[in-house]
Amino acid sequence: MKYKAEMHSGRGLSENNLVFLAQKAFTTTSNNPEEYRNMTISWAQFNRESLPGRNFTFWQWFDGVMELMKKHLKPHWNDGAILGFVNKQQAQDMLLSKPNGTFLLRFSDSEIGGITIAWVAENPNKAGERLVWNLLPYTSKDFSIRSLADRISDLNHLLFLYPDRPKDEVFAKYYTPPLSKAVDGYVKPQIKQVVPE
Repeated sequence: MKYKAEMHSGRGLSENNLVFLAQKAFTTTSNNPEEYRNMTISWAQFNRESLPGRNFTFWQWFDGVMELMKKHLKPHWNDGAILGFVNKQQAQDMLLSKPNGTFLLRFSDSEIGGITIAWVAENPNKAGERLVWNLLPYTSKDFSIRSLADRISDLNHLLFLYPDRPKDEVFAKYYTPPLSKAVDGYVKPQIKQVVPE
């Protein structure tokens, strides 16, 4: 309810999203939603104790996700372009069964208010082997410089949004229009994202 209210969106959290959040909050791995229905979270688990291996609490992480979404990614959430609540292993399992260039957007486990792009591609060091790659998470600071849609447009190796939607079909309406001709004798520079090979 909090997420839907904060986002002012018709798209709330799915049962899979809620299971992901329960796994994170209770530090468990069960995928069975019934196991979480009668569990209660203590205040310490919610906002006092750091998540395992992290220096932030569950609430700090979740609040960071909501802030990032509200400020920069709400239209993409509403369009269903962001899976979000998927861990690194789940992303790998989902992507390895898809064609090269398939990608998804998931919230970072290690960065408060971060989102990362995971995609499947050939291993450049071993012919025939495929790997899932993860970009360093983007934060609000990154999106104040260049939008998510423009960053995705920049990356030519990203072809299909999971499971099989062409990226331009999903993101083109959010791309920044090409720069116009020089004004007053000045040409405006443009920032473009590149991923080293």
